[in-house]
Order: sequence, then structure tokens, then C-alpha cells
Amino acid sequence: MPDMNDDLLQLKNRIEKSMYRILISETDEDQDRLWLMEHISNDRLKRMLPRLSLSSLHVLDVIDMHEGIKGVDIAREMEITKGAVSKITRKLLDQDLIRKIQLPDNLKEIYFSVTPLGAELAELHRVFHQEQDRKSMELLTSFDAASLEIVADFLEKLASLR
Repeated sequence: MPDMNDDLLQLKNRIEKSMYRILISETDEDQDRLWLMEHISNDRLKRMLPRLSLSSLHVLDVIDMHEGIKGVDIAREMEITKGAVSKITRKLLDQDLIRKIQLPDNLKEIYFSVTPLGAELAELHRVFHQEQDRKSMELLTSFDAASLEIVADFLEKLASLR
């Protein structure tokens, strides 16, 4: 009969390998970019896409969903620094994907909104994520709620160890 520690070690290794594969695929910008390139019909966006980071696409999504949002609110929404938001929004402004708005009575505060070109890219990026979510939901529905609860509980506890 195999030793319990051997079984646990094998399970640990399977879990670590799977988590590593998930982490790599989540940080693989090429997968997102390839899908977007295949689905973009606008030539200008196709030329622009290789110069945009995934973070830029996510900031663009947030601005598209919250028209007239301030940088500090983008940072809070995405849980990134204000400096990162500033750098990303500067690039998005340069690419004509967003515009900044300042109120005449308060030039200190800057609000962001998407341009038509930015809205087109944000929508396409959202469609990509909807397709990914659909695939995830198909997988999740193949398990019962109790099993998923165990997996979620395990992953939350594992994350708190790191």
C-alpha cells in the first residue's frame, strides 16, 4: 500500500503544475493579442495592437465602462498604482484611444473617456473575455457545487500561505 505522504506529494505536484500552467496562460499576452488580431477588422487598430500592453487594454475597458472616470478611480478599480495609471493613460491618449476632459472650474482634476476607436477596441476585448468566461462556465457546470466549494476553499487557503 503506498505511503500517504507519497500520495500527498503526488497531489501537491499535480496542483503546482496545474497552477503554473494557469499562471503562465494568464500572463501570456500573446494568446489575447492573437485572438484580438484575428478578430479586428480595423487596420489602424491592427497596427496599434502590438504596442499595447494587456494592462492598457484593461484600463481602456475600465474607462469605457465608467465614462468620465478619474485616474485615482481607475487605480482603485484595478488595484494598481496611480503612477501606473498615469503612464498607461498617457500611452492611450497618444494612440487616440481615450481623451481627457478637464472642467473649466477645476483644471486639476482630469477625467477620461474613450474615443470611438477606443470604444471599438474595448468592445472587442470584452468579447474575448466573454468567450473565455463561457468556456470556464462550461467547465464549472461539469462539477457539483460541493466539489467547487472545496476547490475554492483550498485555493483561498493556499493563496493565504504565499
